[in-house]
Formats: sequence, structure tokens, C-alpha cells
Amino acid sequence: MKLHFILGISLIQCRAAFLFSPDLNRRKQIVLLKSTENQNLALGAATDAITLHKQAGVLRAEAESLRKAIDESKAAARQKEIDDADRWINLLLVNQTIDESTQILNTEDQVAQILQDRRFSAEQVNQMFDRICETSSKQSIDRCSPLISLLLDAACMVDCMEREDNPNKRWNHRVERDLRKKFFAMGWGIDMDRIKEEEQDRNSGIGRFLKYHDSND
Repeated sequence: MKLHFILGISLIQCRAAFLFSPDLNRRKQIVLLKSTENQNLALGAATDAITLHKQAGVLRAEAESLRKAIDESKAAARQKEIDDADRWINLLLVNQTIDESTQILNTEDQVAQILQDRRFSAEQVNQMFDRICETSSKQSIDRCSPLISLLLDAACMVDCMEREDNPNKRWNHRVERDLRKKFFAMGWGIDMDRIKEEEQDRNSGIGRFLKYHDSND
């Protein structure tokens, strides 16, 4: 009986020593710290996700704003091109407007003289050509509007001048030829301007490659 009592007391003491031992407390503290760290990591991850989501929203809004600004800039530039072309057409080709459907045109000689005096370039003439085609019914070599016919004939007159006799040094003396070539291609559904742009892009790429290659030799 006494032995059992002693053993019981010893067992209680061992349990008490185990429960209140420094090692056990240390392990409990470690477990508690790890749990706290895990909670902090989870909270930090959630906070980071919220922050990234907000940043993504801001970036999307900025991208959309930039896209709208670019679209508006392109639209404004296009409208300016249209306004310029309309103004040049009236200045160059139209002598008098009777009403919305009736105009008195300049003569071929008058148009050729204005092309010289006002220093019109090939690009400006090309823009007028495109604008007339855009606002008229389908044009063709065999049947074109009086405006197109007048523009081509006057351009031909200036092309045929000697360079030293032409005060317009912006003129390249092949305007009429290029326009008729473009006009012919239009009849076959060929966009010469787009082809020219693609060729320029290819040539530009080749030029950059050759320049880079030469610099590394």
C-alpha cells in the first residue's frame, strides 16, 4: 500500500514536471510563433493580392485612357487631312460654286498656274486625288469625274515643264504618271498607297539590319 502511494506521488510529480518543464513551454511558444507567422503570411498574401488587384485596375484605366487619347488624336489628324484636302480642292479646281450640285471649274491652264504659284507638292495633289475619289461615285480610267480629269491634265502640264522653268521646287515632275498608275490599280482593286507603305517598311527593316551588321563587323 505504501509502495503504491509512493509510486502514485512519483507519477504525479513526473507529470507535473513534464507539464511545467521549460522544454514543453518552449515547444508551445514555437508552435504559437509558427501559427502567428502563418497567419501573418496569409494576411500579407491577401494584402498583396488586394494591392496588385488595385494596381492592375489603375493600369487598365490608364491603358484605356491612353487608347482613347490615341484614337482621338488619329481622328483629329484624319479630320485635319480631310479639311485641308477640301480647302485645296476649292482653291485649285473650283472657280465658282453656284449651288451644292453646280460648280464652275478653273481651266487647265489656271490649275497648272496655281499648282506652281501656291507651291503644291505631289503629296498634296495625291491627298486631293484621294479625297475626290472618296466623295465621288466609283472612278475609273474610262469614266472619271471632271475634277479628277482636270487635276490629272493640269498635273501633266506642270510635269512637262522644264525644271528650271518651274518656280515650284517641291514638284517632282512625275505627279500625273504616278496618279494615273494609282488610278489604273484602283480599277483592279489594288491599293498602291498600302503597297508603297509596305515596301517602305521592308526597306526600312533591311536598312536597319545592314546598319547593325556593318557596325558589328
